[in-house]
Parts: sequence; C-alpha cells; structure tokens
Amino acid sequence: MDQQWRLWQSQACWRGLCGTAAALVICQPAMASRLQLWRLNPSTNQLEIRTERGVQPRAELVYNPTRLVIDLPGVVLGSPQVNQNFNGPIRQVRVAQFDPQTTRIVVEYAAGFTIDPQQVRFRGVAANNWLVQLPPPQQQGATPPPPAPPPPTTPTRTTGPLQVRHWQADATGFRVMTDRPLPEGSYTLRRPRRNRIEISLNNSELIRNFNPRRLELQRFGRDRVRAEIRNQGRQVLISLAVNPQDGDWQVTPREDGFVITPTTTAISPPSPPPTATSRPSGIPAASAQTPLTTIQRVDLGGRELLIQGDRTVFYSVGWEGNTYRIRLRQAQLGNIREPRLVPGSPLSNLEIRQDDNQTVSILLTPAPNFRILGPRALTAESFVVQLQGAGEPPPGSSTPIRVPPTPTTQVPSQPVPRGRFVVVIDPGHGGRDPGAVGIGGIREKDIVLDMSLQVAQFLQQQGVQVIMTRTTDIDLELAPRVSIAERARANAFVSIHANAISMARPDVNGLETYYAPGKSSRLAAAIQNSILSSLNIRDRGVRAARFYVIRNTSMDAALVETGFVTGAEDAANFQNPAWRTQMAQAIARGILNFLQGR
Repeated sequence: MDQQWRLWQSQACWRGLCGTAAALVICQPAMASRLQLWRLNPSTNQLEIRTERGVQPRAELVYNPTRLVIDLPGVVLGSPQVNQNFNGPIRQVRVAQFDPQTTRIVVEYAAGFTIDPQQVRFRGVAANNWLVQLPPPQQQGATPPPPAPPPPTTPTRTTGPLQVRHWQADATGFRVMTDRPLPEGSYTLRRPRRNRIEISLNNSELIRNFNPRRLELQRFGRDRVRAEIRNQGRQVLISLAVNPQDGDWQVTPREDGFVITPTTTAISPPSPPPTATSRPSGIPAASAQTPLTTIQRVDLGGRELLIQGDRTVFYSVGWEGNTYRIRLRQAQLGNIREPRLVPGSPLSNLEIRQDDNQTVSILLTPAPNFRILGPRALTAESFVVQLQGAGEPPPGSSTPIRVPPTPTTQVPSQPVPRGRFVVVIDPGHGGRDPGAVGIGGIREKDIVLDMSLQVAQFLQQQGVQVIMTRTTDIDLELAPRVSIAERARANAFVSIHANAISMARPDVNGLETYYAPGKSSRLAAAIQNSILSSLNIRDRGVRAARFYVIRNTSMDAALVETGFVTGAEDAANFQNPAWRTQMAQAIARGILNFLQGR
C-alpha cells in the first residue's frame, strides 16, 4: 500500500534555522496559494488535492492519449515539474506550473485506456481540500466517442453582452469559455500583420476580475504563441502574436464557448490507397538550389508524429500499397533517434532512411484499428502527421468536466490577535523513518504530515504565526525539533503522531494526548477535549510521559497520538481525507482554546 500511495508536498518556504538537519517554515500570508499536497491512490482511483487556501478547480478530459487535466487557478507550485509514473491503466501523473497563476495536474492513462468523463466526481471536503473520484478505466475499442457533457444546470442567458468567463491554453490552441454559445456572426477574425491575429467579439465583456489576461502556448515543435485578451468598448479583443511564417488560425464554436486553433489540412488515406504521392497545399517545392535541410527530430508522441528540421522542410506524402510515405526533399538526416514502438502504439512499423544525398523517406504502417489522417504544418521547420484510433474522437478534442462550487471552509474558532502567538507544529517521523506502519500499509509519517499541514493552515487563518519543523518528507532528529521551538520562543509546541500496537490487536483504538511529567497538562487537555467533542473516537485519556520533544521544550507542549494505525476503526479513519481534515480542525481548535485561556 505504501508504494501505491504517492505523496507530494510543496517545498519549504524557508529552510536552515538549524543547518541541514532541520527545516523551518514560517508561513506568512502570500498573494498566491501554494499546492501543499497531492496524492493518488491507484487501487481506489482517488486523487486528493490540498492547497494553502481555497481554490475552485477546473477540469476537462483530453483525448489521444486520454488525459484528465485539472487546473488550479491562483495556485503556485513552488518547485520544478513533478512526474510520478505508475504501473497499470494510469501511466503517469504530472504536476507543473502551467502559467504564473495556475498549477496544472495531468493524470495520463496508458495507451488503449480511457474513462467516462461524466463519471469523474469532484467533492470539496473543504475550500482547500478536494477529492477526485476517477471512474474505472475502460479498454478502448471500436466504441463511439465519449458522450457530450450534460446541459448546464443554470439557465442560459440569451440577452445582454456575451460574458467571457475564463480562457486557457492547451495542446492545440486556446480555449475560451463563455456564459452561452457563441452567436453566429458575432465575431470577426483578421490578420492585420503577418505576426498578429485579432479576434473581436461583438457585444461581449470580460467578467469582473477576469484572470489571467495573458497566456502563452508552446506546442510540440511550435514557436511560442502569446495571447492577450481585453475589453475594448462593447467588444472583447483577443490578439495573438504568432510567427510570421505560421499559417492562418480559426475560431470553432462550442457549447461552452469556442476554441482558437491553427487551420489544419487533414489527408485521409483513400480506399484502396493509391500509389501516387501528393503534396499538401501551401508547401513549396524544393529546387536544386535550395540548401539542404537537416532533419533533427522524428518523435512519436501520443497520436502525432513530429518531424522537425533546422530550416524549411519541403515534403510530400502519399500511399504506396499499405505504407504511408513521407518524402522530404532537399533534406539529410541529422543525428536523430528513431522512435521506439511499444505495445499499443498507433504504428506497427516506422522506417527512416536516406534515399539519396538529397531525399529522406519516412515510411509508416498504421497498426490495426488505426488510420493516418495526414500532415499538419506547425512552422516552416516542422509539421506533425496525425493518427487516429477506431472510435476515437478527433485529435485534440476534449470534454469539460463539471466541478461543484468551492465549499465553505469551517472556521475552527474565534480568531486571536494576529501575530500575538507563535505555535510550533511538529509532524512526527519523516524521511527514512516512516514511524508506525499499520493496516493496509498506511505510514505514520504520511498521515501526520497531512494533518499537520492542515492544522497550520487553520491556525494561520485565525491569526496565529505557525512554525513547522518539517513540511516535506525529510529526515529530522529529535534535538533539532526542540531547537526550532526554543529559538522561535514559541507559546506552544504540539507534536502530532499516530499510535501502533501489534497487528494482531485490531481491537485497540483511540486517542491519547501526552504532557511531560512536572509540567502543565492544560494544553494537552484542551486538545484532547476538542477532539473528543468533534469526532467519534475512543478516549484513552490525557497522560504524562517522558517523550523527548515535550520533556525538553520550555514552553507548554503536548504530543497527540491521533489513533492507532493498527486499529481497525482508526486505520479506516486515517485513510479518509475528510476525517483527517476534521481531526486537524479539532487539534487547531484545541490549541486556540488554550491560547485564549479557555
């Protein structure tokens, strides 16, 4: 189970109070929210997302290959892109900073698998905590395309200005979401200069606080395309800064708005395939005086084969029996790596060869149940050949996924004067020390870090300055944890743990909170009472014990054993994100009660 659960936490805001052995985070308010945690459990097909502050996710299912794309507006990642590979129908999860205001999570399925977009369920445990229940993956076959999304639950406006609610860049272009379908004849598209495209939406407006106003698109082999959107009188103006050598762009209406994409030329193989070759319109013929183009890249990604050179690529395509030939004129092969074909690939054979000193051929044989749609120019130096499986939607198509409104986060208690109190939260164990390992392989270090991050967030919302001994899965000895609290001159120190006993005793469950002998038990009692009044958990009492971190700290200190990972009742609770949130809120409420003298 510990290999199935994948955990990622954002990097520490500030490290180094106690050298490399300790990590300190003084979490100050910031303009943007941080991604604190994401976790995928492939055995239950459930993805958990936690951010520093509330967020309203957006999601869609993109095809070829199947990817669930989840955008978190107003959230920053604070680290390089994270890629986590899996075995089974889910191939990979990627987490990256999509644009300066948006963190994107992509769940990519292995070749031959897809999911029903209408069965993807988002549930807001709190404003900053979302659970995404993924439907069981399905083997792709000769099935119809995914069904259209259900009609909107709110009435569609038919009068007044068209409201532009959001926009985003994806793999194919720019997607613009509006409050109703784009009326016929309500926009104009023009190209005043070769490097600029303008789209004017008549009788339209951006919603209040529309964000972001600028986007960038960098597609497979494509130069960056910069887009800007703004109000202009009673119009919305979208402008694209494009490569002067790029082809034209087009607007395609959808039920929820429209998409802006490059124009394409799709060449479907005739039946039976002819032997003659053809050259797509707009591709000039090479002459003997044309300098040789070095082919630098031939890559197969999903349902597209990319061909890229160091200068203009002159090509023609056509069928020769059952083989699709791409002939590159005035070209020579560079030091390229031939794509590796794996099971499930849309091609059964791919051959790259230098026919003569001025001609390169790329020979493609589609796999069973796949067809070659033809080439599409990206830039003068690159193009892709698109492929499609039987029953698959067209390349680049997507289905929006409904996400319910952000839930209201429960306020733990009345706030305290901001900055008056300092509290150190200590998630137990970490790094090479997993702590207790219980039923189903759940590890103490993972669940206590999750709860500790939430405790810190709830306390910060109430005006408490929070210092954490660790915010990521790092090794940290006991002495540095105490040093962090002492140097911060904290008002309270709370260490959060999970208990364990023999796996043969699943009947042992319950909550224990400890204080050091000879010290006040008031903090421990406040936390214990708060938890018992909020959660249905067995009471094992407030106890004195000589744990190092509470015995050697000079301020009020408590160590909370939030339950038994080896207990049948508690282990089930630990695997429930909603229960962990309730536990974190109860601990935070107990700390606030202590600080307020209750």
